[in-house]
Amino acid sequence: MHKFRAMNALFFTAGLPQLFRRSAMNWFIYVENKLTRFRPDSELSALNRCGGRPFAASPLLFDVISEADLHYQKTEGLFNPYLGAALCELGYSRSFETLTEPSKTVTAIRNIAGIGPRPAGLNRETRRITLEPGISVDLGGFAKGWSAHHFALKLQKEGISPGAIGAGGDIALWGTPREGWHIGIANLWQEERDLLKLHLHGTLGIATSSPMKRRWTDTDGKILHHILDPRRGTSADSGLAQVTVVAPNLPEAEVCAKCILILGAAARAQWLRGHYPWSAMIGVKHDRSIVVSGMLEQYNAAKGGIPYELIS
Repeated sequence: MHKFRAMNALFFTAGLPQLFRRSAMNWFIYVENKLTRFRPDSELSALNRCGGRPFAASPLLFDVISEADLHYQKTEGLFNPYLGAALCELGYSRSFETLTEPSKTVTAIRNIAGIGPRPAGLNRETRRITLEPGISVDLGGFAKGWSAHHFALKLQKEGISPGAIGAGGDIALWGTPREGWHIGIANLWQEERDLLKLHLHGTLGIATSSPMKRRWTDTDGKILHHILDPRRGTSADSGLAQVTVVAPNLPEAEVCAKCILILGAAARAQWLRGHYPWSAMIGVKHDRSIVVSGMLEQYNAAKGGIPYELIS
């Protein structure tokens, strides 16, 4: 297994020849330099400074924003890549490990209210992106999932299979090893241990998301986090401490994990059926109880058993 750091996260690859390990590391560093909102010289930052003017985007930037916008439309705005200004207002204006001071007190984020059904104009012929005035893009975990998925597609075209790419809690898997995929999911309360293990097969994406890690306090001592509920303009508070989603591909898994964290456990089954019917989720509540929904059995590699096990 090859490990390296990129996008402020730990990445790994498995099943890749040495040459492609170096290519993977170079790809993710390249994506980070283009898509981070925390560097003023990134292409994403240049787009966010355009103030409503058309921006001539690189193929990379145009493709990732186009795909993120498709999910924005599909989820009726619940997955929202246009919250960069809102996150800054909340206090998340720079890379998380550098946040040393509390943000100002914010009861609701006014920047969310101005986001309409079409925050970005996307011209596919000219690859120009026009953000509505006041809108700024934050791709967050979606950029990691998208870049891992697309590098995995490239490797499959090269005939490399099976293989795995881990991107800071997200995993792209393709092909199936003889023994299947056995994936540990982290325990929020005991970082050195796994909470559960998935037994899966096939080509798929796994995304795990939680509001418990990137947290800070405002000047009133209120705990805030980076997963915003765009319906309310505040950090989401759904009763779920962690969500893991298994989906046909990693971008879908990432989108579903964020949306279910916002919606909460009660709405999970109906929402998945209506929006991403081939996905499944395992949620962990704050009391550490587990909730499961969706088509998890279709990915089951445990012969005669269930596709996951709790680790005591």
